[in-house]
Amino acid sequence: MKVIFTISIFCFFYLSHLTCKNIEKESPKLIQGVLDLTNYNYQNMPTVSLIGEWKFTPGQLAMTENKDTIIVTIPDNPHWNTYNPNQNGLATGFGIGSYFLTIIPPKEPINLSLDFHIVFSDCKIFQNGILIGSIGNIYGEKEGFDRRPLQIELLPTNGEKFHLTILLRNRFYQAGGIRFLPQLGTSESLSKARDKDIFEQSLIVGGLFFLGLYQLGVYFTRGRILGSLYFFLFCQIMALQILATGTRSLFLIVGENSSELVFRINFFSQYAGAISGLYYFYSLTREYITSYVIHGMCGIILIPVFITIFGPIYTISYLHLYVLTALTFLLAIAVYLIFRYIRDKRYGYIYLGLSSILLIGSASNDIILSLLHITEPMLLPYGILLFVFFQSIFLSKHISNEIITAELNLKAANYQLVQSEKMSSLGVMVASVAHEINSPLSAVIASGTAIEEKITEHFRLLSKTYPIPNDVIPIFLSIINLALNQNEILSTKETRQYKHDLVKQIENLGIVDPENKADFFVSLGLREIPKDWIPILTGKDGNALLDLAERAVSIFQGTKTIRIAALRAVKIAQSLKKFTHFDPNAEKQIINLSDSIDMVLTIFENSMKQGIDLTTQFEEIPPIECYPDELNQVWTNMIQNAIQSMNGKGNLKIKIGQTETKGKAYVFVSIEDSGTGIPKDLETKIFDPFFTTKPIGEGTGLGLYITKQVIEKHQGTIKLETKPGKTIFTIYLPTTLE
Repeated sequence: MKVIFTISIFCFFYLSHLTCKNIEKESPKLIQGVLDLTNYNYQNMPTVSLIGEWKFTPGQLAMTENKDTIIVTIPDNPHWNTYNPNQNGLATGFGIGSYFLTIIPPKEPINLSLDFHIVFSDCKIFQNGILIGSIGNIYGEKEGFDRRPLQIELLPTNGEKFHLTILLRNRFYQAGGIRFLPQLGTSESLSKARDKDIFEQSLIVGGLFFLGLYQLGVYFTRGRILGSLYFFLFCQIMALQILATGTRSLFLIVGENSSELVFRINFFSQYAGAISGLYYFYSLTREYITSYVIHGMCGIILIPVFITIFGPIYTISYLHLYVLTALTFLLAIAVYLIFRYIRDKRYGYIYLGLSSILLIGSASNDIILSLLHITEPMLLPYGILLFVFFQSIFLSKHISNEIITAELNLKAANYQLVQSEKMSSLGVMVASVAHEINSPLSAVIASGTAIEEKITEHFRLLSKTYPIPNDVIPIFLSIINLALNQNEILSTKETRQYKHDLVKQIENLGIVDPENKADFFVSLGLREIPKDWIPILTGKDGNALLDLAERAVSIFQGTKTIRIAALRAVKIAQSLKKFTHFDPNAEKQIINLSDSIDMVLTIFENSMKQGIDLTTQFEEIPPIECYPDELNQVWTNMIQNAIQSMNGKGNLKIKIGQTETKGKAYVFVSIEDSGTGIPKDLETKIFDPFFTTKPIGEGTGLGLYITKQVIEKHQGTIKLETKPGKTIFTIYLPTTLE
């Protein structure tokens, strides 16, 4: 992988250097409008770019220099707008001008030609005052423009210097003047250079075309993967772009008289290519940015796309720089998506990142040069070729990975269907059982309540029917109230200590059977006998009173136990009924998260009695919008895994709270256990489908996989912190779903 990266970076900089070298090569340059080729060897370097200082007369069609003639440097001054002011209210860039240069030919006789590429302008070219070539009509008003490169053969010079005059009129493009450097050389060398360019462009276009077709085939045969479709569109549009910006390539296809069509294709392909490229990146990185941003930016670029089809030529050229500025925002979004993809080290990130850097780097180079009205070196064709090559590798791997994932998802879905069917059947049975349990439990609750009421009423009337003194009745009733309101659960150590103290106190008071009496007082939650009880309890009827109170308390505590147990059974039945209910088509609901977790904890209460110390810390949080049945499955999986990781003994801590990230409110649930932890080499695998470390028959490997799917469906995240003796899963959920 490192080798591929190194080679690609080398190719990029080599091509950049090679392109620049064609211009900056040691070659003669125009100085004060004179090109001296006296000692130039055309055998070593068959073509010369007319780079350097030209003489220019702004606003005039003059055959000779005059007092208004100035020196301009081409290509450093990429257009004449700054030194050739508009005339007669013409649009920016429009107008006329005259260029002059003098050429001193080599000593040996040679037949020279001029390769001219005057875009969107009309011109006439004179050698020593004799017309030797023309493009368009510099005096015409309604004629179309011609953007084909023109090769003009110069007149024989017999080794003497000669003068070239170029009369230029711009009436189509907002950047006027000579923008593309003319080439001087032999007719044969210029033709070879042109043929070489056409051949290179044909190779690039052919590669784009066929690689795009391959991805179109992938789209129709491998599950309608949108990335392949967008990549196909990008390849075809970029092929048009390279043809349109080439020397003569597209004219060989659409005909010699199609300059306006080529012009429109050039700009259309630039803008539409950026849109298709951005959608391609977005198809791979949907989770990193909202679709509204993508649709909004591309919608803006669609306006100039339609203008390139239906608008006037000047409007297209006038808007071009503004559109290029807008395209920089698309590039910025693409860079952001690629950066996120690489940072997360997702599948094939090296291929995607490398090729994208090459493409965006070359595109940025061309956009910047276009904004500066500089025509060379343009690197986009080479960047596109390298991008498409690596993307083809990336997509092949990416699609294969998606197919494998789809197969795993299908297996998981089949398993879930089976499990759902089981749960559905179980739900019907549980609903029936719950109904059968609720009926007798309701009777138990009602009976227990009736017993409490009757016995309470009986002892209120006891003084009228039994010989209990009136001064004893308040103490008797206070004993009953203590029994009914006793909710404190004492530890074994505390019970022994309190009983030991009470036994001594009872022995000192002379009350018989101190051990049993101490047990009775401890069950009431007493640490010592109240002082106002002592005279009654030590009296002659004290033992009888205690016996009667003990029996009454036993009745009350029994009925209380019946009621608590029955309510507990009802709660379990209701929790089981809710737990087994699963509706895959359920709509979002607003629930209290703590109620959902309490319900699941009720199901697992028996499992935790054996040695799990449960600690809960539930903050007050707002209700959240969610799919309750699916979240119940999440809590079930997480709590069950925690219990199993501790082998049924340890500390389980569950926290609920709220936080805020990037201005968006989230609630979180953390589940911490004191188990053995998760090995580092397994941390990235635990959410994979069918991955499990449990023995055969004890786990399917789908619990955490389903958990992650449900959390992502809720637009949340799950994070893991683990080490021996402490594992924490923290789940973050937004308070509302989009």
